[in-house]
Amino acid sequence: MSNVKEKIKEFKLSSISVENRVTVFVLTAIILIAGVISYSSMPKESFPEVVTPEIYVGTPYPGNSALDIEKLITRPLEKEINTISGIDEMNSTSIQGYSSIQVKFDFSITPEEALRKVKDEVDRAKADSDFPDDLPSEPNVFEMNFSELVPIMNINLSGEFSQDQLKDYAEHLQEEIEDLPQITSVDIRGYTEKEVAVNLDIHRMNAMQVSFNDVAGAISNENLTISGGEINTDNFERSIRVLGEFKDFKQIENIVVKHEKGNIVYLNDIGNVTFRQKEKESYARQYTEPVVMVDVMKRSGANLLEASDAINEIVEKAQQREFPENLQVSITGDQSDQTRTQVDELANNIIFGVILVVAVLLFFLGLRNALFVGVAIPLSMFLSFFILNAMGVTLNTIVLFSLVLALGMLVDNGIVVVENIYRLMDEGYPPLKAAKAGVGEVALPIIASTATTLAAFIPLGLWPGVVGNFMQYLPITLIIVLSSSLFVALVINPVLTSKFMKIDEEDVKIPTKRLIIYGVTILVAMLIDIAGDQPEAGALNYVAGAIVTVILILTLKDYAFISNKTNRKKVIKPAIGLLVLSGIFFLTGQNVSANFIGITGTFLLLNSFVIYPGTVFFQNRIIPAMENFYDGFIKYALSGKKPVAFLVGTTLALILSIVLIIKFTPKVLFFPENEPQYLNIYIEKPIGTDIEYTNEITKDIEEKVLKVLEQYQAVNPETGEKEDFLVESVIAQVGEGTSDPMQGPQMGSTPHKARITVSFEKFQLRRGILTSDVQTEIRNSLIGYPGTKISVDKNQAGPPQGKPINIEIQGDDYLALMKETENIKSFIKDANIEGIEELKLDVEQGKPQLEVNIDRAKARRLGLSTGQIGNALRTAVYGQEVSTYKEGEDDYPINIRLKEELRNNSEVLMNQRITFRDPSTGQIVQIPISSVATAKKTSTFSAVKRKDLERIITISSNVLDGYNPTEVVNNIKTHLSDYDMSEGITYKFTGQQEEQAEEMDFLTTALAIAFFLIIMIIVMQFNSVSTPFIIGTSVLFSLIGVLLGLVIFQMDFIVIMTMIGIISLAGIVVNNAIVLIDYTNLIIERRREELELEDDEKLPFNEVVKAIEEGGKTRLRPVLLTAITTIFGLIPLAIGLNIDFFSFFKTLDPNIYVGGDNVMFWGPISWTIIFGLTFATFLTLIIVPVMYFLLNKAKYKLNGE
Repeated sequence: MSNVKEKIKEFKLSSISVENRVTVFVLTAIILIAGVISYSSMPKESFPEVVTPEIYVGTPYPGNSALDIEKLITRPLEKEINTISGIDEMNSTSIQGYSSIQVKFDFSITPEEALRKVKDEVDRAKADSDFPDDLPSEPNVFEMNFSELVPIMNINLSGEFSQDQLKDYAEHLQEEIEDLPQITSVDIRGYTEKEVAVNLDIHRMNAMQVSFNDVAGAISNENLTISGGEINTDNFERSIRVLGEFKDFKQIENIVVKHEKGNIVYLNDIGNVTFRQKEKESYARQYTEPVVMVDVMKRSGANLLEASDAINEIVEKAQQREFPENLQVSITGDQSDQTRTQVDELANNIIFGVILVVAVLLFFLGLRNALFVGVAIPLSMFLSFFILNAMGVTLNTIVLFSLVLALGMLVDNGIVVVENIYRLMDEGYPPLKAAKAGVGEVALPIIASTATTLAAFIPLGLWPGVVGNFMQYLPITLIIVLSSSLFVALVINPVLTSKFMKIDEEDVKIPTKRLIIYGVTILVAMLIDIAGDQPEAGALNYVAGAIVTVILILTLKDYAFISNKTNRKKVIKPAIGLLVLSGIFFLTGQNVSANFIGITGTFLLLNSFVIYPGTVFFQNRIIPAMENFYDGFIKYALSGKKPVAFLVGTTLALILSIVLIIKFTPKVLFFPENEPQYLNIYIEKPIGTDIEYTNEITKDIEEKVLKVLEQYQAVNPETGEKEDFLVESVIAQVGEGTSDPMQGPQMGSTPHKARITVSFEKFQLRRGILTSDVQTEIRNSLIGYPGTKISVDKNQAGPPQGKPINIEIQGDDYLALMKETENIKSFIKDANIEGIEELKLDVEQGKPQLEVNIDRAKARRLGLSTGQIGNALRTAVYGQEVSTYKEGEDDYPINIRLKEELRNNSEVLMNQRITFRDPSTGQIVQIPISSVATAKKTSTFSAVKRKDLERIITISSNVLDGYNPTEVVNNIKTHLSDYDMSEGITYKFTGQQEEQAEEMDFLTTALAIAFFLIIMIIVMQFNSVSTPFIIGTSVLFSLIGVLLGLVIFQMDFIVIMTMIGIISLAGIVVNNAIVLIDYTNLIIERRREELELEDDEKLPFNEVVKAIEEGGKTRLRPVLLTAITTIFGLIPLAIGLNIDFFSFFKTLDPNIYVGGDNVMFWGPISWTIIFGLTFATFLTLIIVPVMYFLLNKAKYKLNGE
C-alpha cells in the first residue's frame, strides 16, 4: 500500500482506546446502563429549586400594635442582625402581634452558615434587658425555601359529613402523608380547631370580687394529675397518683374559684363552659361547595413525581379501606401533572431533534456513517445524566432544554472524526491505522473548537443572585454534555469505526437458518409476554421485552445496511416476517411489542427502497450541485471590487438592523410571558374586616368567576352532561393561607384576605383557548367592588420575581410617609397611564384601634400598674389559655375570656374592675379601669415595613396583558419627574425593573468575557491577530440575523432568554469560522510545501485566492452540517411541535399538537439561535472568506507585493 505514510500523527488517548477495544466496549455499556439508571432515579421537577441564603425570623407578641411591635421587637432584632457581614438585604414587617424579618445574604454564604449567624444574633438581642421577657414563644428562626411554601397539591374532602368527621378523615391522610420522606409538612384548611371556652360575666365577677387570676388559678390547679411518690406496704412499693384531670368539660363549671370568709363561688356562678370550635379562621370551598382541604408541602430537593405517586397511592388506599363510599375526595393543583407534561414534552423534543439530526446526517453521510456520528448523542447524554445525578442535580426543564440546545453541537466533533477516518480508509489505510491517524490529525482542532464553545458558556456559570442560581444549570449541563461529546469523539468513535466501518459493501449472505432462529425466539418472547400479564408474574414482561429488543437489534444489524439493488431484495423476507409477527403479537394483546416489531419491519423496507435511494440522489446530485453553485458564487464574491462591496453591505446591514430594532422597539420582558397554568385571584378588604364579611364578598366573586368559566364547557356525548374542557378546578380559600407565597411566610391572622385559585387543564386539552384571554375576562368581570382590592395573578415562569411596577418610598416619619405615598399613588392614577392593573400600597392607615391612655400617677396611687391593666383587657378580649382538656388522644386548650356580647362592648371593657388584694391592708380592692384610664377610637397602621433599617412603604401593581412593562414603568418615571416630593422622603423603582437592569448588566458582561475567552483561544490556536479579528467580526455580524428576526417576526425581546441565546450563538458561530479558516490555512501551507518556498517567502496572491476558494468549497459540507443539525435540533421546540413518541411506540398514537408551556418559555432562545445561525452560515461561507481575502490583500500591498 504505497500511499500509506510511514509517519502517522496520533492522539495518544485515542490510540490507547483503539488498541483496547474490548475495554472501550465495556465502558460504553457501563455508560449506557449508568445513564439509564441515573435518568430514572433523578428527581424530576418543572424548574430547579432556588435555594437562597435567606433567613426568616418570626416573633409573636400578641396584643401589641404594629408600632409597638416595631419598637419592642423588630428594631432590637434588626440592630443585632445588621452586625453580621455578608447581608445583601434585610426586610421587616411589624403587624399587630407579630414581627417578621427576612434577611437575604450574599450567595457566597451558605444557608446553614447564615442560619447559624442569625440565630446567634437573635439570642444576643433576647439577652438585652430591654427585650420583652413575656413572649408567648421564642422567636422562630428558620431558612426560607420557596419550594416548601407552595403546596404541591390539595386534597379536598367533602360530602354529607360533619366538620369533625371530615377533619378526622383529613387527619388520617395527614398522618400517612407526613411519614413520606419527600414531604416536609401537611396543613389542614377549612376546619377550625376546637377549644373549651370558659365564658365569663364581668358583672357577676365584679359583684363576687373574682379576678381573672382567680379563675385561671382555680382551673389550672384542679386540672392536674400529680405523682405523690411511692409507699412500701405489704412488701410492695406502690406509686401514688392523684387523679385530678377533667374527664368531662362540664366538670369545670363546678370547681370553686374563690372561698372567702365562708362564701364559696363556683365557676358556674360567674360564667359557663362550652366545648366548641374556635372562632372561624379559614374557609375552603371547591366549586362553591365547602371542603376540608389538605395542603401538602414537598421537602426541598425531593422527587416531586415520586411524592405525588406516593400521595395518590395513600389516597387511593384510604378510599378503598378506610373512607366511606359517599366521602368525596378530589386532588387539585397537583404540580406533578405540569412537571410530567413539561418533562415529557422536552424528552420528546429531544427524541424528535435526534431523529431530525440523524436524518440530516443520513443524507449528507449515509446511514452507516450517520449512525457512527449519531451515537455521540445518546452516549453523551447518558454520560451527562450520570455526572449530573452524581452532582445532585434534578432532572428539570432547564437541564432538558440544555440537551435540546446541545443536540446539533454534539455531532460536530463526531462528524470531523468519522469523515476523516472514512477518508483515510478510502485512501487505503487499514481500519486500525485509519482510526489512529484520523483522530490524530483532527484531535487538537476539535479540542480547540470545543474549548471555544465552552468559553461562551463558562461566564454564565458565574451568574450571581436568584436568577443565576436558577439558570446555572444551563451552562453546567452544556459544559458537561459538550465535554462528554468530545470524550465520545476521541475515545469511543475511533473504536466503533475501526471495528464496523466499511468502504465497499460486500455481498450479503445471511443464512435462512438465522432468520428462523430469530422468528422462533420472538414467538417464545411472545409466550413469556403473555405469561407476564398474569397476576404475580413478576418481571416476565421485562424479560420478554429484552428478548424482543435484542432480536430486533440483531435483525437491524444484518439488514439495515443493505443498499445495492441486488442485495436489497433480501430485505423483503425478514421485513414481511416482522410485519407478520407484529400482527400475531397484536392479536394476542401484546400491543407494545407488536408496535416495536412492526415499526422495525416498516423501517427495513423504507430504508432499503426509499431512504437509501434518496440519500444516494442527494449525495450524487444535490451536494455536488450545491458545491458547484457555491464555488461559482465565492469566485464571483472575490473578484474585482466585490469583496469590499460585500463587506460594506454586511456592515450596512448591521447598522440597518440596529436602526430597525430602535425604530420598532420590541416588547421587553424579563422572563417570557407564559400561558397561565393557574390563576390566583387575591381579594383583600380593609384591615379589621371580619372574616364572615370577607367570606360573603368572596362567595359573590366566586359566582362571577364561575359565570365567566361556564362558556368553556362542552356536552359529553356519552353522559349528555356538561363538562369542563378548560378548567380542572376552582378552589376558594378565606382567611389563613391566602397570601401570596412568593412574598414569603405570612404569619398572623388574615381574616380580611381571600384567594380563589382557578387551575386549568393541560395545554393540549384546552381546544385552542388561550388562558391569558380567560385571565383578562375574569379581571374585567371583577370591576366594581369598592373598598376591595382584587388582583388576578398567573403562575410565574422562572424564579421568584418582583412586581413589574414596584416603587419604594422611604422616610422616617411614618405618618408623613403614608400621606406622601397616598399622594404619589393618586398622582400616578390621575396621569391615566395605560397598562397599570391596580396600584396597591403594602401598608394601610385604616386599621381601627381602641386606644387606652393610662394616668400612670393615679394608677400607682391606687396600687395598679400598666401591666395589670393591659393583662386584664387582653384576657377579657383575646382570652388566656390556662390549661388543657384531654379527650381521647386529642388535646384542646381551655381558654378564659368574657362572653362575646360583653367583650365587644368598649364601655363594659373600660368599666370592668381590676380585683386584687391590697398588700398593706390585706383587704380586697376593686378599681374600675375607667377611673385610671381613658379610651378613644382611632386608626393605626396595618403594618410597619422596613428595608435595611429604614422605614418604607411600597406601591406596586401588575401590568395588564398586551402592555410593555418597561414602557409602562418609563411612563411612570417621566410623570414622577414632575412630582414635588416632600423633604426627607425619597423614592426608588425596584422589583422586576431593578432585577432586569442587574441581570442585563451581568449578561452584557458575560458576553464580553465569553468573547474575550474565545478570542484568546483562537489567538493561541492560530498564533495570529488577523484570524481572531475575522472570527470576532463574524460573531458581531451574526447579530444581524437576531435583530432582523425580532423585527420581522415581531417577537418580544426577553432579557434573560434572548441574551443567553446571543451568548450561545457566539460559541456556535466561531466553530464554523474556525473550521473554514483552519482548512484554508492548511491548503496554503501544503501549497507552500509543494512550491518549496522558504519561511520568509510568501505564496503568490493568486494561489492564496485559489486556496480560499478551495477551502470554502471543501468545507461547505461540514459548515452546512453544523448549522443545519443545530437548527433542526431546535426547530421542534421553537415551533412547539409536540409528538409523543412514547405513546406512538405503545399505541401508534403520536398525540401531535402545537404549542405548550415549553415553547412559551424556551422558544425565545431557540429562535434567537435559529435567526442568528441562519445568517451566520451565510457569513461563514461568504463574508469570512471575503474578510480573509481583504486582510491578506492588505498585507501583500503593505509589503509591496
